[in-house]
Amino acid sequence: MNRPNSTSFESLRELIYSEVASLISQNEQRPHYLVELFRRLQRLTTDDQRQQVLAVFEELVADYLTDSDEQPTNTWLHHAAFQRCVSYSFCSLLQC
Repeated sequence: MNRPNSTSFESLRELIYSEVASLISQNEQRPHYLVELFRRLQRLTTDDQRQQVLAVFEELVADYLTDSDEQPTNTWLHHAAFQRCVSYSFCSLLQC
C-alpha cells in the first residue's frame, strides 16, 4: 500500500472517530436522539441523499443562528426546536 495514502486514511479515520466521540459525549443525556440520528444516517444510501442532508443541516444552522442572534457554537444542537426540525427534515428526505 502506498504510504502517503495510508497515512492520509489513518488521519481521516482518527478525525472521524474523534468527531463521533465528541457528538456522543455532547449528547450523553439524549441517548434516544443519538440512536435515532445514527439510524437515520445509515438509511442514506446515495451521495445525493447525503449532500441533501448536509445542505439541510447548513440551512437549519444558518437560520437558527440568524433567528437567535447567537454566536456560532454547538449549543444549537441541543435546542429542542432544532432537533424537531432536523427530525422533520430527515423524515421528508427519507420518506419516514
